[in-house]
Amino acid sequence: MRPLGVTLSACFEFLRGLVVVLFALGVYFVTGMASRVAALAAEGSTLQRALHGFGRFIGTALLIYALILIALGAGLLLRQSWARFLTIVFSFFSLLLLLPRILHFRPLSVLFFLLNVAVIIYLSLPDTRLWFANKIPDAAKSS
Repeated sequence: MRPLGVTLSACFEFLRGLVVVLFALGVYFVTGMASRVAALAAEGSTLQRALHGFGRFIGTALLIYALILIALGAGLLLRQSWARFLTIVFSFFSLLLLLPRILHFRPLSVLFFLLNVAVIIYLSLPDTRLWFANKIPDAAKSS
């Protein structure tokens, strides 16, 4: 049987992926609206094309990142050691990105910061590492 902490870590990755997807859709929407406003100001302007292209680039990059996060969650559920390692790496970089928002005490940022710390600590524990290395059998296999 999968440890509860692994399942919760995978759910957190899915949640992060969902948040990034929503953010990407917001970027698509806002830059689309901004490019339309720029188009109204000057027909066929360079600004309109630049805003539209930049929005598509950032939105697509965020969607790719969201797919990676969802793949990490699935990898954790499937007991893949690469997913454990990459989840630790991505959580560490998320901590760095959240640091400025923590200093200004944004409650949601503090929550995500603490969840990232918990994921890093849990996935770094020796028992969790051994479970991912298949050295600790599942409860169903041992009985």
